[in-house]
Amino acid sequence: MKNWTTILSGVAAGVLTAGCNGGDETGAGTAALDPNVTPYPLETCLVADKKLGSMGKPHEFVHEGRQIKYCCIGCDDKFKANTAKYLKKFDDAVAANTAGNAADANSEPAK
Repeated sequence: MKNWTTILSGVAAGVLTAGCNGGDETGAGTAALDPNVTPYPLETCLVADKKLGSMGKPHEFVHEGRQIKYCCIGCDDKFKANTAKYLKKFDDAVAANTAGNAADANSEPAK
């Protein structure tokens, strides 16, 4: 009987802690993005230019009002070492997407 109590206690503790995500700043895609945060504009890693998801679940967080995504947590050191470079890349992609959407809206429909 004592063994079953120990086993059930261990299972209960595992179930209670299963939802812990290790302290991600945004919950890595589990919650809706704050409307004040600029959504990630690329389909590739901001740092390594690899397709997101090619190395497992992308690492996501919010930095200065921007949703940032890496192919893996290994890109974090490079981002921190040259943050301005990567934020410019992000902002340029947002501007390009905005310009592209405006051009599409102003073009004539295909006949």
